[in-house]
Amino acid sequence: MRNMVLFLSNGHGEDLIATMIAREVIAEGESLNIAGFPLVGLGKAYTGAGIPVVGTQKAMPSGGFLRHGLSYVLKDIKAGLISLTLQQIEDLKALGKNVSLLVSVGDIFPLFLGGRNVKAPMLFLSTAKSEYIQGHLGIECRLMRKYAGLVLARDERTAKALQQRGVPARCAGNVMMDGFAITGESFGLNLKKRVVGILPGSREEAYRNMKTLLQAVSHLTDFSGDNLDYVVGLAPNLDEDRLEQVVQEAGWRYERQDPEEKKRGVTARIYPGSGGMTPCVTVSQGWFGDVLNISDIVIGLSGTGNEQAAGLGRPVVTFPTEGPQFSLKFAKAQKRLLGDAVAFVESDDMKDVASEVMSILGDPVRIERMREAGYERMGEQGAAKRIAKIIIDFIETGSWEGR
Repeated sequence: MRNMVLFLSNGHGEDLIATMIAREVIAEGESLNIAGFPLVGLGKAYTGAGIPVVGTQKAMPSGGFLRHGLSYVLKDIKAGLISLTLQQIEDLKALGKNVSLLVSVGDIFPLFLGGRNVKAPMLFLSTAKSEYIQGHLGIECRLMRKYAGLVLARDERTAKALQQRGVPARCAGNVMMDGFAITGESFGLNLKKRVVGILPGSREEAYRNMKTLLQAVSHLTDFSGDNLDYVVGLAPNLDEDRLEQVVQEAGWRYERQDPEEKKRGVTARIYPGSGGMTPCVTVSQGWFGDVLNISDIVIGLSGTGNEQAAGLGRPVVTFPTEGPQFSLKFAKAQKRLLGDAVAFVESDDMKDVASEVMSILGDPVRIERMREAGYERMGEQGAAKRIAKIIIDFIETGSWEGR
């Protein structure tokens, strides 16, 4: 493929971001040749969206999470990480002569690998760093100045910090805010009560988290006098059979819904094991945007999900778990990233978590402050379309818009 726009990404989340942008580019510029080169994993996000995958891929034991420890690095090396990387470098060199624009997505690794081996203009989406947590290192800034024609930071504060260090940077928004759809579904809830959204996460620990979150529901029901509704946003990759098992182990009833209910997003309803019908916890799988849309507040143990909830202006209450993802360290980092949009409860007592939820719901001034903080930190939806326009404008004019 000649005149190719090549998306180079290094992780599952980065593949998803690249895919969302690529689809917008295809929608706006059908004559362009688009391809994805995932450096980590097999690139299922690309293939699922019908985008050709180029280069060499191989699944590694770490799944790309090398930062989780030296043991993962050693396992990947044993599984052929070094030979894979060398082959990917050769692939990039071979592809380079056909690339009109390289779009690198992730941390400094795809920036460096692409800059060294593809002699084409580069747009770099720096998704891994934010000034709210930890800014870019000096070496990273030098590499951005050397290889990237334009750097798109994940937030305005980070873009301004990069500009002050001579990096051609700006912010077009956070593509994660485009990763869900809102249809207006309310899952049969009349919305006369305020709704608490519950996000148990998308990894293995989500099943264990669900038990803990049901404890919070019990306390909230006591505190509110049964004046709240609850809806769970269940990640598509989670297994309903396992969820039903852990719910029953926690002493609750799990009632799967009929096909008509599932058509409007209601997977199941959970009730107390004592035989009562309240509180009722609605479970929805695959309708994440609608879960956030009808929620007045969210109790979240999700990485991306919490950020998306905050970006929609929903106050988020969170607390640390045993991990491995939503550990104390991770929760504190997310709090720094989202600021006042998140209320962080450093307690394993769900009564404390429920008290914080009730405190926020009873304080309109605080709700507005949390909502505004979420808008500021995450930005408006439409980033994928805005970035696609930057790409198409560059292909057509050879210059970066606004520079």
